[in-house]
Amino acid sequence: MPVNFKVKESDGNFHDAEMDLTDTMMNLKKLIIKNMKLDVDYVDLNFLIDKPIRGFGKMNLDKGIIPRTMDNFPFDRYNLEGKEILCEFIPVKDYTEEIKGNSDNPKGIYLAPCMKPKVDKKVNEPTFNLNSEEDFPSLS
Repeated sequence: MPVNFKVKESDGNFHDAEMDLTDTMMNLKKLIIKNMKLDVDYVDLNFLIDKPIRGFGKMNLDKGIIPRTMDNFPFDRYNLEGKEILCEFIPVKDYTEEIKGNSDNPKGIYLAPCMKPKVDKKVNEPTFNLNSEEDFPSLS
């Protein structure tokens, strides 16, 4: 069941955007930029809903500007099936997408001692001469 967004344009007219549940907020933002022929690379969404949309075990969709960290979550994580949602867009001119590289072993993650990689440490065993006065001086 699709989700229907009514996007308010700057002149007060509304534009319909129908999205699938597998789409994300970023897909909606790119569709708005494309359909409205905006000369920006990014827009923020301001949801003009009266009360938060909630569902058991789902994420909330609150009134106001949605955080940019929510861009990559699909709509099936929200309780939006078959709903019509009113929103407006805010063009952002100086947006740079923060791209973080994935690492196999981030340094901030705790690893149990048994999970740490084995490192061959060659320890030079000290060699002592039991008959040497230098290694073992007399106690008297």
